[in-house]
Amino acid sequence: MKKLLLVTLVLSLSGAQVMKADDKERKNNRREADSAAEARAQQGGPAKPAVRPQVRQPQQQQSQRRMVPTQRTISRVSRTVVPSQRSAVRSEAQLEGRNRVQPSNQPVTQNRSGNRNVNRGANRNFNPNSFYVARGNVIRTPHNRNWWHSNYNTTFVLFGGGYYYWWNNYWYPAYGYSPYYNTYLYSEPIYGYDNLAPGQVIENVQLALRDEGYYRGAIDGLIGPQTRAALGAYQQDHGLVITEAIDEPTLVTLGLA
Repeated sequence: MKKLLLVTLVLSLSGAQVMKADDKERKNNRREADSAAEARAQQGGPAKPAVRPQVRQPQQQQSQRRMVPTQRTISRVSRTVVPSQRSAVRSEAQLEGRNRVQPSNQPVTQNRSGNRNVNRGANRNFNPNSFYVARGNVIRTPHNRNWWHSNYNTTFVLFGGGYYYWWNNYWYPAYGYSPYYNTYLYSEPIYGYDNLAPGQVIENVQLALRDEGYYRGAIDGLIGPQTRAALGAYQQDHGLVITEAIDEPTLVTLGLA
């Protein structure tokens, strides 16, 4: 019995010593792990800054990004439009196939544009009131085609929406000549020369007034407000009766007739 108790006591002491050794070993291992962790923390340097989340740019800022030009966009930018070349309006002298020549024995006048030109009709006699005489000859009562041809054996032309007839160096409106073309944009007589139609006479007058610096409108062969104003200014500057119409004194002074 005593031997059994002695053996039991020895075994219990041995077990206690083993448990104490195991506990000491665990403490040592924990202490070593803590020391190693502390050493690693000291060797790691300053802590890295926290990464800020990327903020999405507003839509307006994104639209201002510079676009990389492509071949298509470059071709659009580099393409240029060649303006169409308009031919210059020919002067009255060029229309008739002749050049203006300045004779030495003719008086010279100064126009508004500063160019010097010849008053080729300075020595020609004309009635300064010839336009008012021609206006008094206008037949305002409409008549049909047969009546006009039976009373005026002359030339009739369509101009400005109605027919005009040639008589005594003027083109006169022939009211009622045609039931289809009976609109007269200009109902006054038009002085003519060189067997030219009324529209061609007006174009030549517009060109001559443009060369003199009085007219800046279109060369359209129609007598409108700009053409009448240019005629009136030219007549006033040259001492003519201001009719604002194409009459004999004006065409002679312009050197056309």
